Amino acid sequence: MLRLSVVIPVKNGSATLARCLRSITEQTVAEDLEIIVLDSNSADDSVNIARKFNARIIDVPEGRFDHGLTRNLGVQQAQGEFVYLTVQDATIGKRDMLERMVLHFRDEKVMAVSGHQAVPLNKETNPLVWYRPYSTPLLVEKTVKDPDAFKSMTQEDKQALISWDNVVAMYRKTALTAQPFVQTEFTEDWFWSYEALLKGWKLLHDPSLVVYHYHHHSFKYAFNITYTANYHFYKFFKFIPRLPAVGMPIFRSAYHVMKNKQLSLKEKLYWTRHNWAGIFGSYFSTLDFLRRLKIGHQKGIEEGYQRYCSSIPQGKRRKMPQFPQ
Repeated sequence: MLRLSVVIPVKNGSATLARCLRSITEQTVAEDLEIIVLDSNSADDSVNIARKFNARIIDVPEGRFDHGLTRNLGVQQAQGEFVYLTVQDATIGKRDMLERMVLHFRDEKVMAVSGHQAVPLNKETNPLVWYRPYSTPLLVEKTVKDPDAFKSMTQEDKQALISWDNVVAMYRKTALTAQPFVQTEFTEDWFWSYEALLKGWKLLHDPSLVVYHYHHHSFKYAFNITYTANYHFYKFFKFIPRLPAVGMPIFRSAYHVMKNKQLSLKEKLYWTRHNWAGIFGSYFSTLDFLRRLKIGHQKGIEEGYQRYCSSIPQGKRRKMPQFPQ
């Protein structure tokens, strides 16, 4: 039996897929893993790229992609003892990351391990969120010993406990077989974590396991992805979002970008506008969600979801304007 299977949903990922797959095939455990690509009818060169890295291709029919059920399809085909889930535009940071992830499963009680998403430091990514670690990452053990006590926790504490991330997560295949992902267009990872914890399973979050991943947040993307998140968190957990602050984030984002000595003045102005668009997008999206919830209850937020999120939001990478150096 193989030690590890890597499962990646893909749709028109040719701009980033080769870099993603190369970071996997260069891992220290590369000789003992398989790569499964779940391709959603890509119109670009994604399938050919995947084949160059000896990936097994599973075709997902047009309009049939689902964040939960599609991943289940890949897990069903996986031959590995452990299953690593990621996405087409994520790149593993260090060559031994998967090996270190597997080592956590020496504890037989551990059912899954998640790592940390980070934004790479380059001119195509938002400098406000560049990854610059300043402290030693600490391993976090997630368990629920008393379901009644868990239910009485505050919303913020529940969110912190069940937060999970299928951009960088590894599972025992037996755990995914016993508890598959639910059918959903979003938050399949959080709901899996929630159900696993209520079963008494042990999960680990190791922030030293770093994957680089970045999406460009225009006003529209920030609005739609925020509404999608708020909708699903309410649907699954009855979490009601807090209206995000605007004034201080606007000031802080401008301050930190403007004092960045690695940026030209034009770059600073560009990224300041970019961050303001994301802040306002998230604010107005949450405001609209709360308004619909108050006035129309479940029907109201359903109508908003159909209006803004008729298709599953897909992260974008944007070609940056050329700035003089």
